[in-house]
Amino acid sequence: RYRVFIKATPEQVWQGITDPDFTRQYFHGTEFVEPPTAGRGYRTVVGRGTADERPAVAATVEVAEPPHRLVITWRVLYDAAMAEEPPSRVEWTITSVAEGMTRLDVVHGDLARSPLTWAAVKDGWVWIIDSLKTLLETGAPLPAEPRGDDAPAPTAEKVAGDWHRAQGIEANKKIG
Repeated sequence: RYRVFIKATPEQVWQGITDPDFTRQYFHGTEFVEPPTAGRGYRTVVGRGTADERPAVAATVEVAEPPHRLVITWRVLYDAAMAEEPPSRVEWTITSVAEGMTRLDVVHGDLARSPLTWAAVKDGWVWIIDSLKTLLETGAPLPAEPRGDDAPAPTAEKVAGDWHRAQGIEANKKIG
């Protein structure tokens, strides 16, 4: 669950989430191939229309209610192991909270059987959402996300262990 307040209208935030001219600036160069339409499949790519075009994410648009709500299933295509996991679900809720001020809530759920996807996106959403906010408020996205390439890549065992610990924490929060 992620929440941010953006000095923009709901229509501007919707455009920022769905317009390829915006998404390629802040969302790791990805863009929708076609505008999201409820009940239809979708896919995002990096480098659209170039010799280097690569698939990023695909699945189905469950709900598209411009400019207030977008719900999509989410299946990673840029990594073979993650592509084998079941789709998860991303819900964007856009709410006007004052004149020219919008609250954006993003929930990425249904990750119980997708620990590799969870590990890849759990911290990445913060950067994506902050870069969207910065782009809408200033006209420029954040610079490329620092990756810390000197850190060793996580093993499947480490990812699974971290994921199971996080699930236990969430379950305990609900009980307590």
